[in-house]
Amino acid sequence: MRPKDDPYYECQKKAIELEYMLDSPTTQTTQPERAILASSLEDKKPLPDIMSFAEVLAYASDPAKALREIIEGALHEGCKLQISGSSKAGKTWTLVNLAVAASQGKPWLGFPVKKSRVLYLDFELKTRMATERFEAVAENMGMAPGESNPNLDYWSLRGHRVELDDLLDVLTLRASRYDLLIIDPFYKLEPPQGTHYDENDAGSISDMMNMLEAFASETGAAIVFAHHYSKGNKSEVDALDRSSGSGVFSRDPDTVITLTAHSEEGCLLLETKYRNHTYSPPKVLEFSSDTFPVFKIRDDLEPTLRKAGQASENRKTNERLADTLLRELKLQTRKIESRSQLIELLQKVTNIDIGEKKIKAIIEACGDRIVQEKHGNGNGISYSANFELEAE
Repeated sequence: MRPKDDPYYECQKKAIELEYMLDSPTTQTTQPERAILASSLEDKKPLPDIMSFAEVLAYASDPAKALREIIEGALHEGCKLQISGSSKAGKTWTLVNLAVAASQGKPWLGFPVKKSRVLYLDFELKTRMATERFEAVAENMGMAPGESNPNLDYWSLRGHRVELDDLLDVLTLRASRYDLLIIDPFYKLEPPQGTHYDENDAGSISDMMNMLEAFASETGAAIVFAHHYSKGNKSEVDALDRSSGSGVFSRDPDTVITLTAHSEEGCLLLETKYRNHTYSPPKVLEFSSDTFPVFKIRDDLEPTLRKAGQASENRKTNERLADTLLRELKLQTRKIESRSQLIELLQKVTNIDIGEKKIKAIIEACGDRIVQEKHGNGNGISYSANFELEAE
């Protein structure tokens, strides 16, 4: 413990008390009303000196003052990044991918990432489900089963009600251990005692953002958090206006990454808005059964958003193409020996460009009406119409 005359003695004492309380998932903080510790510490911090223009130029050219980029082209140390998307759009999978990638110094969604010490704060998933996700992503990124990773820590906080100021007190004492904090999701952060969380209230959200900002400035840790979209189709809405709640969610973070449904099934459009970096074009990400549990950059697809009702229209189109395919299969005198031949057959009668992903959706729409048989030592698949099902 620090000595009692140390100004951070009470901070350390409360942090230790909080760590003890967190041992129980049903624990709720019941401390009496008190001033917010983080705010009181911030009040004691003197204002910085006013800089002359000569000092501005000297600061800008001093290599020692340069901020380290955690995510190259997207996030510096001591800054904040928000990932927003619709419910079940893959935000948590994106964050798990980031945690593993950053701890290993591997690319993430096409961004180079510096090897960093990472703490993942999980308020949403059950511990078992979360750890299974980390295991799946780590193995997909080349880590051997059971391989240790000293750069990544996980903190399961689902079921714990802990005020944000108390949480930051604990993290302040540990901050030298971490370069990157990932919070999933933002809306489950508990506001300081005596206040309330209202995502539509600019004052409420600003207060919480300011506390995160003070922590990031003090420790140098970068902060990434997930937030959700408001309801409805977002194809006609500007990327910065898609997030639910107050406009603070769009204005405060240094970087905002949005994940919106792409016109191609199983794909997302990634758009970025920066305060400190130059413009980068939208990216198309595939997150499907073919890429799970990681994301694949699809440079072959145009960055087009899914229009309202497009998912239903795509399904109807696939069903019509499935009927056409089955009709053609019934006319064949022998089985179609490969998927590429299947694509060629369907393209010939429809004059529609059909890729691997599209033919897979069409085959799924066929259901039991199409027979798929392995051949060639199990490395190939042949296709034919299911006449037995029709006879029934």
